Order: sequence, then C-alpha cells, then structure tokens
Amino acid sequence: MKNDVTPGRLPAPKVPKRPLGGTQPLARSRPVVAPAAPQAPTIPIEDNGALDLPPALPPQALELERRPKRTWVKRLFLAFMTLVLLGIAAGVGAYFWYKDALQPLSTSQERIKVEVAAGAVADQVAATLEEKKLVKSALALQIYIKLHGKGSIKAGNYVFTPGQGPFEIVEWLTQGKVDTFKLTILPGKTLAEIKKKLQEDGYSAGAVDAAYSHQYNHPLLADKPAGTTLEGYIYPETYFVSSDTPLETVFTQGFDLLQNDIERKGIKSALAGHNLSVYQGMTLASIIEKEVHNTADKRQVSQVFLKRLGEGGRLASDPTYKYAAAMLGIPPSTEIESPYNTYKNTGLPPGPIANFTVDSLEAVGNPATGDFLYFVAGDDGTTHFSRTFEEHERNIRQYCQKLCSTF
Repeated sequence: MKNDVTPGRLPAPKVPKRPLGGTQPLARSRPVVAPAAPQAPTIPIEDNGALDLPPALPPQALELERRPKRTWVKRLFLAFMTLVLLGIAAGVGAYFWYKDALQPLSTSQERIKVEVAAGAVADQVAATLEEKKLVKSALALQIYIKLHGKGSIKAGNYVFTPGQGPFEIVEWLTQGKVDTFKLTILPGKTLAEIKKKLQEDGYSAGAVDAAYSHQYNHPLLADKPAGTTLEGYIYPETYFVSSDTPLETVFTQGFDLLQNDIERKGIKSALAGHNLSVYQGMTLASIIEKEVHNTADKRQVSQVFLKRLGEGGRLASDPTYKYAAAMLGIPPSTEIESPYNTYKNTGLPPGPIANFTVDSLEAVGNPATGDFLYFVAGDDGTTHFSRTFEEHERNIRQYCQKLCSTF
C-alpha cells in the first residue's frame, strides 16, 4: 500500500464535511471560563437589634447643605442696601415736600387778621397760620423757624395774605410788623384796572370811588386841568399799610414819591425845554409806558414821539385807540372817533391813559438822540427803529410777524 504522507510533513487534520443540503450546524468549541476567585470567609454577626444609624436627610436639606456657607452674608448685604435706598428715597421725598410746603398757599390777596398772644411759641403760631389758610404746613413752618433762627416771635395783631408766603410771614412776625399788609400797584394800569385790584385787596368799591373823587391839595396836581380824573396819578409802588389805612392816604404817599422824583431829577425844567407842562409830560409818559418797558427804548420812543409832535403829525400810538375803546366799551379799532385816538387826531390826547414809572416821565424830558420817525416791537422783544415808512414796513415783515398780526 502506497504511503500518502509526504516525508518530513505532518498530516493535515481532517475536517468533517457538511452533508450537502444539510442544516446541522457545525459543532462549536466550549468557551474557556476563568476559575472563580476565592471568597472571603463570612463572619457571622449576632442579631442584637436595629443598628443606631442617623436618620436619612430629606433632599431639601441635602441641597441646603450643599449651598455656600456665606449665603447669609449676601442676604444681609441686600437687606442693608434696601434700607439705604429706602432712606435715600425718603430723604428726597421729604426734601421736596418741605420745599413745596414753604411756597405761598395761593395768589390770593385776601387780608386775614392773626392775633399773636404774648408768650406764644412758634408751634402755636404755626398751627394758627395753617388753620387760617395762610401756610400749607404748620410742621414745615416750625422746621423753617428752628433751622434758620429768625428770632423770637413778637406779640400783636397782624394782617397777612395767602400770597405772601411763609418766608415773608415769618419775617413780619419776628420784626413785629403788626397790622400791616402789602398793597402793590403796578405800572401801566388804568384807574379801572387799579380799582379792580384794590377791591381784591379788600377795599370796597365805594371806598375806591371816594378816594378817586376826593379833592386833594397837593403840588403834583397843581397843573391838572379841572374836571379831569386821577388817571395817571396813582403812582406804581408797593405800599405797607394797616387794615384801617384809608386809600386817600395811600394815594397821597404816591403823590409824594412822584413829586420828590420830579424835583430831585429836574424833570419839570426838562419838560419845559420841550414846551411841555408836567401834565402834558405825564400824558406822553403814560403812552410810552404802554409802548415799551426798557429804559433805553423809552428814551428812543420819546425821541420818535417828540419828532412827530414837532412836525405837527399824529402820534399814531396803538395804546391810545385801545384806551378809547375800553372807555367806550367797544372793540378796539384805529377808526374809533375819540379824542384819545391818536390815529385820528394830531397832538397829545386829553390826558394820561395809564399810570407810569418815573423813568418814563424822565424819558420825555430827556429823549435819546436821533431822527427816527417809526418803531416796532419785534416778536423777540427788541424794538426796531426806522427813518422812512418803507424801512418801517420792512421791519414789520422781518421782525413782527406774530405780534403785528394781532392788530
């Protein structure tokens, strides 16, 4: 028998063949399992009851324990800052309250009597002033008196108005201005307007009419034409009077003030240099007072009006026809038939159309230099002067669009 083994080689292992078309799987080799590690010996534990272990913490507590230990510092800081901000807000609020509480209660000029008894302290007086509606807050007034040390309050009978305000009221109380109140007459006002103001100040209509018609013996009225009113003569000033001071006394004080200025400043002789009496000068001064307010402008306007008068022309002043309209109770117009309408009549009107300040009268006697014939008050408050009518019309178009459109 022939040997199939090749010399020098080992025979290849024989693999059993899978039968054709069979489904029997090939035999698999068993996995190699590592030997089990030796177990530690079990030590028996005696059952002596439940173990003494701490109770399990809930999840919330575990979460709190995990938070930083300095959380309370942050909370304390936030609380402190909140208090600081609240304090600042309270301080700001208190400041604005205090500031507002020291403002005049109203603009009323109603005279209110206040009696301050001997030995009265600031707290008592402040409460009385608040009760009589003269101040907004008694507490604010007490604080003001204590902070500013205005001095002791003097006893007596006082007359105050809500329009005075706490500052002036305290000043009067500490200076002892008993039974005194302020009576202010503004410039550029007619007798009708002054009467209305005096009635607001507490004087009756009959008292005002009686003072207007009273026969005064005063040098200021020496050249006032007979039968004319006191228009223009009620001098604009702030007067300090008592509750029983008659208006005739107040008016006489005004006459004194104006007469003293006329004499001291040589106004009478200055007016005579322009062929004007004091009464005529007052008439022109009242028109100038209504036209402009700046002293320099008053002197230049005086130059314009004096030049027109010197040439025999018309003053053509708007305040004059408006005054005429008010006297007649009709709408204002340059066509009004009245001796006060300087658009229709040459020369001066019959008399003053309002009261005036002394610088207006002084401007009549001492006008500015120049040869201007026209002027217009611009929308910005500046007065523009011109020599010709064409230039005047140009100034109106350029500077007086709003004001001039109302005429």
